[in-house]
Amino acid sequence: MNPLNLLKRWSWGSSPEEDVFDPKVHLNYVPPIKKFTMEELLLDSSTTTSPIAGTVPFPLLSAEGVRAYRRALFQKEVIENCASSPFPGTLVLRDAVKKSKFINDFWTHPDTMRFVSEAIGVPLEVVMPTEIGHTNIQVQGTTIAEMASNLRVEPTAETLELSPEDRAYDPLTDKSSIIPWHYDSYPYVCVLMLSETDGMIGGETYIKKGNGEAQKVEGPQLGHAVMLQGGEVCHLAARAKGVKERISTITSYRSKMPNVYDSSYITNVRPYADTASLYPEWAQYRLRKLRDELTYFLDEADKECDPAQERKDIHSLIDQQIDYLRRTSRQMVDPEYTQHILSKYGKPAYYDAPRIWKVVRNLPDFELLASVADAERRWKPESPYWMDLQKSIETIKFGKPVQSVLGTAVLNMSSRYYMGDELLRQGLNEVFLDWFGDSGLWEMYCKI
Repeated sequence: MNPLNLLKRWSWGSSPEEDVFDPKVHLNYVPPIKKFTMEELLLDSSTTTSPIAGTVPFPLLSAEGVRAYRRALFQKEVIENCASSPFPGTLVLRDAVKKSKFINDFWTHPDTMRFVSEAIGVPLEVVMPTEIGHTNIQVQGTTIAEMASNLRVEPTAETLELSPEDRAYDPLTDKSSIIPWHYDSYPYVCVLMLSETDGMIGGETYIKKGNGEAQKVEGPQLGHAVMLQGGEVCHLAARAKGVKERISTITSYRSKMPNVYDSSYITNVRPYADTASLYPEWAQYRLRKLRDELTYFLDEADKECDPAQERKDIHSLIDQQIDYLRRTSRQMVDPEYTQHILSKYGKPAYYDAPRIWKVVRNLPDFELLASVADAERRWKPESPYWMDLQKSIETIKFGKPVQSVLGTAVLNMSSRYYMGDELLRQGLNEVFLDWFGDSGLWEMYCKI
């Protein structure tokens, strides 16, 4: 039975009317008392990113603000139209901003925007509407209806009995993390906590330092938030244990500053997002960014007195924007193709693709199969990805930085660069699995 049909028959009673957002009532911002810099985490920081890697939790919503936000989230229309459940006990609300004026007004209010920008050290703007208030809910239940029935406007302080295994939980060794080591799809993110955390074990974020060690960042308390430069730092989100509910809501940002590299990808959201909404929003925001870059260049060009330097700047601008448009286009993978690959290889393989590639690269027959696959070009011989591959190889040969979903880095030619590397660099995990299967490497991986 479709759980949404069951949900519609479930008696909600009267849906609570949402509040009108009032920053004087609903906000309670206090600047973070500590910020982690890229330098102290031994991470490289480019001139186009914030020197701040992340913050400790800081107050953002008042107690009334928390209740108002939860009231807006738990409206019947939001649950019916925005809820999905990737597995039992987990409820995801996406695009709630399009059903709730309160949520939209909270995240887009000038005061909120000023606070999050101040916390991370650069002026920010929301990436696009679909990335406002993405909400993850851990709650008891096996269906959407059951989980929704356990949600209340007033945050619960109820805890669950912890087993010895739960008390010994170590997210750095346990594979049950909410999200394992990863980079975010967008440059900056704000994570806001809407649940009580007293008695909770886990829920922290860990940042991978330049020396390989993990820097622990405590999870936010009720009404508190953390800012993270998630597109540039590799991090892990630990699962919360010991509480009946855990509700966190996330909004993604990019820098408003012109001439700042935008590292956004939509790899992580393609498998489950409504691409009919996602792709137009993605294209429009990317084109607005392009417009802003061209306007900034034209304004600066009026101040340039050296014709030779102006010519170099024009060439650099054009090259950058060609790459930007190409990346914008590549990310809008045909949704039917994506779903076909997911049905063939499974969603876990999609998200685990980088690890699978790392494992296979160490197998004895890897080089032979991968080399033959690239040399013979049997897989999609007319695909533009082959030109992308050659361009990346040339970039690496000249020691220039390569932009990737795994962060910006200067690679070397100590090992061969394959099509698999190129597709993962672009965050095209479904295309990678297609090439991977055609090359015979998937079959080899399955044998182990």
